[in-house]
Amino acid sequence: MTAPRFTIVTPCLNRAATIGAAIESVLAQNHPSVEHIIVDGGSTDGTAEVLARYPHLTVVREKDRNLYDAINKGLRRATGDIVGLLNSDDLYAPGAFAAAEVALADPSIQMVIGAAEFFTERDGREVVTRHLSGAAAVGLTEANAIGNVTTMNAAFYRRPLIEAVKGFDDRFPLAADKDFWLRLVLLAPRHVIIPDTVIRYRSHAGSLTFAAGDLRDKLSRHLLELARTRLAETPPASAERAAYRRWHAWAVGYRAMVQARASGIGTALRTMAAGFALDPAWPLRFLAQLPRHWRDRAVRREG
Repeated sequence: MTAPRFTIVTPCLNRAATIGAAIESVLAQNHPSVEHIIVDGGSTDGTAEVLARYPHLTVVREKDRNLYDAINKGLRRATGDIVGLLNSDDLYAPGAFAAAEVALADPSIQMVIGAAEFFTERDGREVVTRHLSGAAAVGLTEANAIGNVTTMNAAFYRRPLIEAVKGFDDRFPLAADKDFWLRLVLLAPRHVIIPDTVIRYRSHAGSLTFAAGDLRDKLSRHLLELARTRLAETPPASAERAAYRRWHAWAVGYRAMVQARASGIGTALRTMAAGFALDPAWPLRFLAQLPRHWRDRAVRREG
């Protein structure tokens, strides 16, 4: 039996209202060789009945620890040459697979990154609210991993690259995507950025993609905890440690700003003091990242 060309992994929990559209967006690619793995964490809202309408799916139905545990389960089952990650409430743009295949016709290319579109529904029609493309907005960069948007769903990956990066660290359910992106940066795979829109992110009340604003305190805590953990795990004088020092500096500054706004300067000062204990130079590392952050933020706002 010939292995499929594409494997798409979709984690899912209680998404009866949107999972069908996500599946249809894969089918609409009209690609002859696709393995679509749905990892359902035990939905109780009718998701199972929706999935039953699509016998071509590979459905894994069992409890998971979080979103990234579910994705890892799907990745371990993947058999395709090219792997994509599709959320249960998002859509692949028309022609996404074809555009990826053109870019990956060069066997030395390990990864392709496309543009990302954000949309919402108003009065029964779709309204595009944002469009991100180009290296500054969606590129495989440390800046995008640490302090900017990480559009991992706009990328397709050769399976050996997914295996090399070792999936997602599900100890940090609000920051594992950024950590995944940074570890990809450190692997420095040969990749290309294409102008074609690959992913369409749906904005709605239950979306994890758009929840960061409401969960800013938790997100900033996870970012800082992840940095501290990685610094304890990485060898001294390594590229990984240097990168996570910069992450740590950014996370300290971000966490302190969130705390200052929410609970007062005292809590923020304690976070900053703890940052000094781990890295006395963290303010300098934080300030060094600000110019690029604001420059890239301006580019994203133009999208």
